[in-house]
Amino acid sequence: MKKLVIVVLLISVLLLSFAAFANTVQLPAYNGPAVTLTFWSWVPGLDHAIALFEKAYPNIKINWTNVGTGQAEYNKLLTALTAGSGAPDVVQIEYDMLPTFISYGGLVNLTKYGVNNYKSLFVPWTWDQVSQGNAVYAVPQDTGPYSFAYNKVIFDKYGLTVPKTWDEYAADAQKLYEASNGKIVLGNFDAGGTGNIPWLIGLVWAAGGHWWELQGNTWVQTINSPTTLKVVNFWGNLIKKGYISTYAPWTTDWYNAMSEGKVASIMSPAWMPALLAQNLSSSNAGNWRIAPLPQWPGMPFTSGNWGGSTDAVTIQSKYPEAAFIFALWLNTNEEACVLDNQYGGLFPASYAGLEAPALHDTTTAIDQFFGGQDVNQFSFDASKAVNTDFAWAPWLNYVYNESSKDMNDAISGKITWEQAFDQLQNASLNYAKSQGFNVK
Repeated sequence: MKKLVIVVLLISVLLLSFAAFANTVQLPAYNGPAVTLTFWSWVPGLDHAIALFEKAYPNIKINWTNVGTGQAEYNKLLTALTAGSGAPDVVQIEYDMLPTFISYGGLVNLTKYGVNNYKSLFVPWTWDQVSQGNAVYAVPQDTGPYSFAYNKVIFDKYGLTVPKTWDEYAADAQKLYEASNGKIVLGNFDAGGTGNIPWLIGLVWAAGGHWWELQGNTWVQTINSPTTLKVVNFWGNLIKKGYISTYAPWTTDWYNAMSEGKVASIMSPAWMPALLAQNLSSSNAGNWRIAPLPQWPGMPFTSGNWGGSTDAVTIQSKYPEAAFIFALWLNTNEEACVLDNQYGGLFPASYAGLEAPALHDTTTAIDQFFGGQDVNQFSFDASKAVNTDFAWAPWLNYVYNESSKDMNDAISGKITWEQAFDQLQNASLNYAKSQGFNVK
């Protein structure tokens, strides 16, 4: 018992020491000429944080433009990089799309500006997401670690226990289906419809799996791995029995199913609570709760991630040092992180943002929707438990597009789940090779 106490104390001391070290890291000064940087980002309300930055760095002005969300921005960026002009100094790029632009040679390796001096300011897994080998190509911005959101009123009415494991989740699904005569299901398979495979990838990530790994100059792709099949067969079995629904995400039917009490829970990345609070009927207010993601046996507590983005410096920037300083400050300054959370809904990747008291104010409308819980704390705990061993392929867009038919065919029973993922593995592998990637 004494040994256990000593170990716990030592761990506490180490954590406190780490936090103290992180808080003493000084952001770089800027001693260059007055410059104006162009910044592409689709995050609402960034002007509030930008105004603070310009006060802190009066010789750096920011010209922020929203040229489109996600793929719309990426198309413009690829066009500019191909043309050799027209790209911004700093650009928002999601974690999963970052390798595409790295492979294109469009981003600056920030190590020359000392980026690794600030690694300790971020949740560890996010640093792996912006790195390849010894190179670092972006500053982590926001994240989407998984928790579990559920309708407490339904759980209480039917005597359900909040599932700590996936076996318990399956048992709850059966119990609720049978007790409600099939009128209420526990959850929805959110990888159906078009382009929704990231939901499932995040759950494979949480199970300890990964689909790609860069070994030197060679990519290894294992989309149909045993871990993947374990996860998809789990969900496929629940679908086959009717214990969960298969509404296409983001549709009216999908929202209504939760709003009207037909679906009792959802896998919840950090940005999901705000969507539920904004889009479910007012009668749901106070009825929902957040809990940790259910776990697989034999593993430490682990979560996965769905979503999130970075800020990168493009090779066309004439002021890469100033651009790096802006990207770093924007995502490590506590007040900026809070403003971007309040106006743009970003869940921070940096400890400065995650630990900001304002992000743990339980009087907010979102926290009150969840019965006054500190919703962000669940996401913070989840983010600390996301595996670092996960990478994205530069041909990801093809995988996203190709996966929709495979997923929907498996959902409808036209093919098995094994066939769906064998097809996806083989088709995307052949595509990657045809594009000149060294992959096996």
